[in-house]
Amino acid sequence: MSYLGAQGSYRVVRPADSRRNLVLEPTAGGSAPRFVLAACIGASLPGTVHDPHLEPVDTARGGQRWRLACREGEFDLDVRGVEVLESHPQLFDATLASFSLKSRDRLAVRWLLGLLRLPGGARLLRAWHARRS
Repeated sequence: MSYLGAQGSYRVVRPADSRRNLVLEPTAGGSAPRFVLAACIGASLPGTVHDPHLEPVDTARGGQRWRLACREGEFDLDVRGVEVLESHPQLFDATLASFSLKSRDRLAVRWLLGLLRLPGGARLLRAWHARRS
C-alpha cells in the first residue's frame, strides 16, 4: 500500500532549523503538496526525486521503517511521521474579501496613521475604528 504517491519532481531539502526533518518541495510550485518526513534517518537522497512513493516496510516496529521509491531508486528510511502540506489559497478569497478596505477607507487609514505621531492621533484612530465597526 503506497502511503504517498506524488507526481512530478521534488527537491529534497533539509531545513537548517530542524536536525533530522526532511522536506520534499515541488520544483514546479503551484498547488502541488509539500511533504515533511519527521525525524528522518537513512540513506542520503539525491537533490531531486521524481514521482516519489512512500510505503511502510516494517509495521511490526510501529511503522517507523519506510521505503521511498522514485525514478532515482529505492531508499530505506526510518521516519517518525509524515505530514502532507497542501495549499489551497482559493479557499480564503471569499473569507478575506469582507476584510479588504475600500479606496476611501485606505486613504483615511493612511491619513490617520500619519497623525498617530501627533498628540491625540491614537484617539482619532480609535474613534474612526469604533465608528466603522
